[in-house]
Amino acid sequence: MGGAGGGGFGGFGGFDGFGDLGDILGGMFGGAFGGGRRRTGPQQGDDIGYRVSITFEEAAFGVKKEISYSRVCHCPDCKGSGAAPGSRAETCSVCRGTGQVKRVQRMGGMAFQSTAPCDNCHGTGRVIQNPCAKCRGTGMAKEVKKLTVSIPAGIDDGERIALRGQGNDGKNGGPAGDLVILVNVRNHAIFERNGINISCEVPLTVAEATLGAEIEVPTLEGNVKYNIPEGTQPGTSFTLRGKGIPSINNSNRRGDLIFRVTVEIPKGLNEKQKNAMKAFADSCGEVNYAKHKQFFKKIFGQK
Repeated sequence: MGGAGGGGFGGFGGFDGFGDLGDILGGMFGGAFGGGRRRTGPQQGDDIGYRVSITFEEAAFGVKKEISYSRVCHCPDCKGSGAAPGSRAETCSVCRGTGQVKRVQRMGGMAFQSTAPCDNCHGTGRVIQNPCAKCRGTGMAKEVKKLTVSIPAGIDDGERIALRGQGNDGKNGGPAGDLVILVNVRNHAIFERNGINISCEVPLTVAEATLGAEIEVPTLEGNVKYNIPEGTQPGTSFTLRGKGIPSINNSNRRGDLIFRVTVEIPKGLNEKQKNAMKAFADSCGEVNYAKHKQFFKKIFGQK
Protein backbone atom coordinates (compact mmCIF):
# COMPACT_ATOMS: atom_id res chain seq x y z
CA MET A 1 0.00 0.00 0.00
CA GLY A 2 1.81 3.08 -1.17
CA GLY A 3 1.50 6.48 0.44
CA ALA A 4 0.38 9.46 -1.61
CA GLY A 5 1.21 13.08 -0.94
CA GLY A 6 -0.29 16.24 -2.32
CA GLY A 7 1.45 19.57 -2.59
CA GLY A 8 0.51 23.12 -3.43
CA PHE A 9 1.37 24.83 -6.71
CA GLY A 10 3.04 28.21 -6.28
CA GLY A 11 2.65 30.37 -9.38
CA PHE A 12 3.16 28.24 -12.51
CA GLY A 13 5.51 25.80 -10.78
CA GLY A 14 7.43 23.35 -12.94
CA PHE A 15 8.80 25.78 -15.55
CA ASP A 16 11.20 27.84 -13.45
CA GLY A 17 14.40 26.51 -15.04
CA PHE A 18 15.88 24.44 -17.83
CA GLY A 19 16.33 21.50 -15.49
CA ASP A 20 12.58 20.98 -15.11
CA LEU A 21 12.00 21.60 -18.80
CA GLY A 22 14.68 19.02 -19.52
CA ASP A 23 12.85 16.51 -17.33
CA ILE A 24 9.67 16.98 -19.35
CA LEU A 25 11.39 16.74 -22.71
CA GLY A 26 13.48 13.86 -21.44
CA GLY A 27 10.30 11.95 -20.72
CA MET A 28 9.15 12.59 -24.27
CA PHE A 29 12.41 11.78 -26.06
CA GLY A 30 13.90 9.02 -23.93
CA GLY A 31 16.41 11.05 -21.94
CA ALA A 32 17.78 13.14 -24.78
CA PHE A 33 17.19 16.31 -22.76
CA GLY A 34 18.72 15.38 -19.44
CA GLY A 35 15.71 13.77 -17.75
CA GLY A 36 17.49 10.67 -16.47
CA ARG A 37 17.10 9.63 -12.84
CA ARG A 38 19.83 8.15 -10.64
CA ARG A 39 19.03 4.84 -8.99
CA THR A 40 21.96 4.99 -6.58
CA GLY A 41 20.28 7.34 -4.09
CA PRO A 42 18.27 6.23 -1.03
CA GLN A 43 14.84 4.79 -1.86
CA GLN A 44 12.12 4.41 0.75
CA GLY A 45 10.51 0.99 1.04
CA ASP A 46 6.89 0.42 0.08
CA ASP A 47 4.06 0.47 2.63
CA ILE A 48 2.24 -2.79 3.33
CA GLY A 49 -1.50 -3.04 3.91
CA TYR A 50 -2.92 -5.54 6.39
CA ARG A 51 -6.57 -6.12 7.33
CA VAL A 52 -7.54 -7.27 10.84
CA SER A 53 -11.03 -8.22 12.03
CA ILE A 54 -12.09 -7.65 15.66
CA THR A 55 -15.28 -7.95 17.69
CA PHE A 56 -17.50 -5.08 18.77
CA GLU A 57 -16.28 -5.43 22.37
CA GLU A 58 -12.61 -5.50 21.30
CA ALA A 59 -13.15 -2.25 19.41
CA ALA A 60 -14.78 -0.70 22.48
CA PHE A 61 -12.14 -1.64 25.04
CA GLY A 62 -9.02 -2.25 22.96
CA VAL A 63 -7.15 -5.48 22.27
CA LYS A 64 -3.72 -6.87 21.37
CA LYS A 65 -3.55 -8.97 18.21
CA GLU A 66 -0.78 -11.26 17.05
CA ILE A 67 -0.29 -10.89 13.31
CA SER A 68 2.14 -12.27 10.72
CA TYR A 69 2.77 -10.86 7.28
CA SER A 70 5.23 -11.10 4.39
CA ARG A 71 7.64 -8.23 3.79
CA VAL A 72 10.74 -7.45 1.69
CA CYS A 73 13.84 -7.05 3.82
CA HIS A 74 17.59 -6.75 3.38
CA CYS A 75 19.02 -10.13 2.49
CA PRO A 76 20.32 -11.75 5.71
CA ASP A 77 23.18 -13.49 3.88
CA CYS A 78 24.72 -10.50 2.13
CA LYS A 79 23.30 -7.82 4.49
CA GLY A 80 21.75 -6.06 1.51
CA SER A 81 24.94 -5.65 -0.53
CA GLY A 82 23.90 -8.17 -3.21
CA ALA A 83 27.40 -9.68 -3.21
CA ALA A 84 28.12 -13.20 -2.00
CA PRO A 85 29.49 -13.46 1.55
CA GLY A 86 33.22 -12.78 1.52
CA SER A 87 33.01 -10.58 -1.58
CA ARG A 88 31.76 -7.10 -2.25
CA ALA A 89 30.24 -5.01 -4.98
CA GLU A 90 32.69 -2.96 -7.04
CA THR A 91 32.27 0.57 -8.28
CA CYS A 92 31.18 0.59 -11.90
CA SER A 93 34.16 1.49 -14.11
CA VAL A 94 31.93 2.98 -16.83
CA CYS A 95 29.95 5.51 -14.80
CA ARG A 96 32.39 5.64 -11.86
CA GLY A 97 29.63 4.91 -9.39
CA THR A 98 27.23 7.63 -10.48
CA GLY A 99 24.80 5.25 -12.16
CA GLN A 100 24.58 7.60 -15.15
CA VAL A 101 26.46 8.24 -18.35
CA LYS A 102 26.47 11.24 -20.62
CA ARG A 103 25.37 10.93 -24.21
CA VAL A 104 25.27 13.25 -27.19
CA GLN A 105 22.32 13.02 -29.54
CA ARG A 106 21.99 15.02 -32.74
CA MET A 107 18.61 16.27 -33.87
CA GLY A 108 18.07 18.57 -36.83
CA GLY A 109 21.69 19.58 -37.03
CA MET A 110 21.86 20.34 -33.31
CA ALA A 111 23.74 18.35 -30.68
CA PHE A 112 22.04 17.69 -27.35
CA GLN A 113 23.87 16.38 -24.33
CA SER A 114 21.87 14.13 -21.99
CA THR A 115 22.33 11.74 -19.13
CA ALA A 116 20.92 8.22 -19.03
CA PRO A 117 21.16 5.18 -16.73
CA CYS A 118 24.40 3.32 -17.17
CA ASP A 119 23.92 0.10 -19.15
CA ASN A 120 26.87 -1.60 -17.48
CA CYS A 121 25.50 -1.39 -13.90
CA HIS A 122 21.84 -0.76 -14.80
CA GLY A 123 21.93 2.58 -13.03
CA THR A 124 23.05 1.25 -9.64
CA GLY A 125 26.63 2.51 -9.80
CA ARG A 126 27.86 -0.90 -8.69
CA VAL A 127 28.88 -4.10 -10.42
CA ILE A 128 28.58 -7.42 -8.62
CA GLN A 129 30.93 -10.04 -10.00
CA ASN A 130 29.93 -12.72 -7.49
CA PRO A 131 26.21 -12.28 -6.64
CA CYS A 132 24.66 -13.60 -3.45
CA ALA A 133 22.99 -16.97 -4.03
CA LYS A 134 20.05 -16.23 -1.73
CA CYS A 135 18.92 -12.92 -3.23
CA ARG A 136 20.56 -13.37 -6.68
CA GLY A 137 22.38 -10.08 -6.33
CA THR A 138 19.34 -7.92 -5.58
CA GLY A 139 20.25 -7.41 -1.93
CA MET A 140 16.61 -8.00 -0.96
CA ALA A 141 14.75 -11.07 0.26
CA LYS A 142 11.32 -11.98 1.60
CA GLU A 143 10.55 -12.81 5.21
CA VAL A 144 7.50 -13.54 7.34
CA LYS A 145 7.40 -11.17 10.27
CA LYS A 146 5.32 -11.53 13.44
CA LEU A 147 4.14 -8.56 15.49
CA THR A 148 1.89 -7.84 18.45
CA VAL A 149 -0.38 -4.95 17.48
CA SER A 150 -2.10 -2.82 20.13
CA ILE A 151 -5.52 -1.75 18.88
CA PRO A 152 -6.71 1.23 20.96
CA ALA A 153 -10.03 1.38 22.79
CA GLY A 154 -12.71 3.25 20.85
CA ILE A 155 -11.46 2.45 17.36
CA ASP A 156 -14.20 2.33 14.73
CA ASP A 157 -14.80 0.20 11.66
CA GLY A 158 -12.67 1.27 8.68
CA GLU A 159 -10.08 3.21 10.70
CA ARG A 160 -6.37 2.62 10.14
CA ILE A 161 -3.30 2.21 12.30
CA ALA A 162 0.11 3.02 10.82
CA LEU A 163 3.16 1.26 12.29
CA ARG A 164 6.15 3.30 11.18
CA GLY A 165 9.07 1.44 9.67
CA GLN A 166 7.39 -1.97 9.69
CA GLY A 167 6.82 -2.13 5.93
CA ASN A 168 9.30 -3.14 3.24
CA ASP A 169 12.94 -2.20 3.79
CA GLY A 170 14.32 0.67 1.75
CA LYS A 171 17.14 0.48 -0.76
CA ASN A 172 20.51 2.19 -0.78
CA GLY A 173 20.11 3.30 2.83
CA GLY A 174 16.55 4.55 2.41
CA PRO A 175 14.03 4.21 5.26
CA ALA A 176 11.57 1.35 5.52
CA GLY A 177 7.93 1.83 4.61
CA ASP A 178 5.01 1.51 7.04
CA LEU A 179 2.65 -1.29 7.94
CA VAL A 180 -0.86 0.13 7.57
CA ILE A 181 -3.51 -1.88 9.39
CA LEU A 182 -7.13 -1.52 8.29
CA VAL A 183 -9.49 -2.42 11.15
CA ASN A 184 -12.73 -4.24 10.42
CA VAL A 185 -15.20 -4.31 13.34
CA ARG A 186 -17.75 -7.12 13.18
CA ASN A 187 -21.43 -6.33 13.78
CA HIS A 188 -22.91 -6.97 17.23
CA ALA A 189 -25.97 -9.13 17.75
CA ILE A 190 -27.70 -6.47 19.87
CA PHE A 191 -25.93 -3.12 19.75
CA GLU A 192 -25.49 -0.54 17.02
CA ARG A 193 -22.89 2.19 17.14
CA ASN A 194 -23.23 5.91 16.45
CA GLY A 195 -19.93 7.63 17.20
CA ILE A 196 -19.19 6.88 20.84
CA ASN A 197 -22.84 6.14 21.67
CA ILE A 198 -24.44 2.72 21.30
CA SER A 199 -28.11 1.76 21.08
CA CYS A 200 -30.34 -1.29 21.29
CA GLU A 201 -33.98 -2.31 21.62
CA VAL A 202 -35.39 -3.93 24.77
CA PRO A 203 -38.76 -5.74 24.58
CA LEU A 204 -41.30 -5.32 27.42
CA THR A 205 -44.38 -7.33 28.19
CA VAL A 206 -47.75 -5.57 28.28
CA ALA A 207 -47.79 -5.91 32.06
CA GLU A 208 -44.28 -4.45 32.44
CA ALA A 209 -45.08 -1.46 30.27
CA THR A 210 -48.43 -0.91 31.98
CA LEU A 211 -47.51 -1.42 35.62
CA GLY A 212 -43.82 -0.54 35.48
CA ALA A 213 -41.11 -3.02 36.35
CA GLU A 214 -37.47 -3.51 37.23
CA ILE A 215 -35.84 -5.03 34.17
CA GLU A 216 -32.33 -6.06 33.16
CA VAL A 217 -30.73 -4.04 30.37
CA PRO A 218 -27.73 -5.47 28.48
CA THR A 219 -24.53 -3.43 28.36
CA LEU A 220 -21.04 -4.13 27.03
CA GLU A 221 -20.02 -5.06 30.58
CA GLY A 222 -22.98 -7.23 31.55
CA ASN A 223 -26.61 -6.63 32.48
CA VAL A 224 -27.70 -3.77 34.75
CA LYS A 225 -31.04 -3.28 36.54
CA TYR A 226 -33.28 -0.41 35.44
CA ASN A 227 -36.68 0.72 36.70
CA ILE A 228 -39.21 1.20 33.90
CA PRO A 229 -41.94 3.64 35.01
CA GLU A 230 -45.64 2.83 34.97
CA GLY A 231 -47.44 3.52 31.69
CA THR A 232 -44.30 3.43 29.51
CA GLN A 233 -45.26 3.75 25.85
CA PRO A 234 -43.74 1.74 22.97
CA GLY A 235 -40.79 3.56 21.41
CA THR A 236 -39.79 5.38 24.59
CA SER A 237 -36.02 5.77 24.90
CA PHE A 238 -33.93 5.68 28.06
CA THR A 239 -30.26 6.57 28.51
CA LEU A 240 -27.56 4.89 30.58
CA ARG A 241 -24.80 7.46 30.95
CA GLY A 242 -21.22 6.33 30.42
CA LYS A 243 -22.14 2.86 29.14
CA GLY A 244 -21.15 3.49 25.54
CA ILE A 245 -17.79 3.51 23.72
CA PRO A 246 -14.67 5.19 25.16
CA SER A 247 -13.40 8.12 23.10
CA ILE A 248 -10.27 7.17 21.18
CA ASN A 249 -8.99 10.75 21.60
CA ASN A 250 -9.91 11.24 25.27
CA SER A 251 -9.63 8.27 27.64
CA ASN A 252 -11.69 10.11 30.27
CA ARG A 253 -14.69 10.49 27.99
CA ARG A 254 -17.17 7.74 27.26
CA GLY A 255 -20.42 7.64 25.30
CA ASP A 256 -23.88 6.57 26.44
CA LEU A 257 -26.10 3.54 25.93
CA ILE A 258 -29.53 4.50 24.61
CA PHE A 259 -32.12 1.76 24.69
CA ARG A 260 -35.56 1.96 23.11
CA VAL A 261 -38.37 -0.14 24.51
CA THR A 262 -40.86 -2.11 22.45
CA VAL A 263 -44.02 -3.72 23.81
CA GLU A 264 -44.61 -7.32 22.80
CA ILE A 265 -48.27 -8.23 22.29
CA PRO A 266 -48.96 -11.80 23.45
CA LYS A 267 -50.02 -14.40 20.89
CA GLY A 268 -51.79 -17.75 21.16
CA LEU A 269 -53.97 -16.89 24.17
CA ASN A 270 -56.26 -19.59 25.48
CA GLU A 271 -59.94 -18.93 26.31
CA LYS A 272 -59.26 -18.17 29.93
CA GLN A 273 -56.59 -15.63 29.03
CA LYS A 274 -58.80 -14.04 26.38
CA ASN A 275 -61.67 -13.65 28.81
CA ALA A 276 -59.33 -12.09 31.35
CA MET A 277 -58.06 -9.67 28.71
CA LYS A 278 -61.64 -8.72 27.74
CA ALA A 279 -62.57 -8.15 31.35
CA PHE A 280 -59.51 -5.95 31.75
CA ALA A 281 -60.40 -3.98 28.63
CA ASP A 282 -63.99 -3.50 29.82
CA SER A 283 -62.78 -2.26 33.16
CA CYS A 284 -60.67 0.46 31.57
CA GLY A 285 -62.36 3.73 30.76
CA GLU A 286 -61.36 6.34 28.19
CA VAL A 287 -59.32 8.07 30.84
CA ASN A 288 -56.85 5.19 30.63
CA TYR A 289 -56.40 5.63 26.86
CA ALA A 290 -55.86 9.32 26.28
CA LYS A 291 -54.23 8.93 22.85
CA HIS A 292 -56.99 6.58 21.69
CA LYS A 293 -59.63 9.09 22.75
CA GLN A 294 -57.87 12.06 21.10
CA PHE A 295 -57.37 10.17 17.85
CA PHE A 296 -61.05 9.36 17.33
CA LYS A 297 -62.06 12.78 18.57
CA LYS A 298 -60.07 14.34 15.72
CA ILE A 299 -61.60 11.98 13.16
CA PHE A 300 -65.24 11.88 14.23
CA GLY A 301 -65.49 15.04 16.25
CA GLN A 302 -66.41 13.20 19.38
CA LYS A 303 -66.64 15.14 22.60
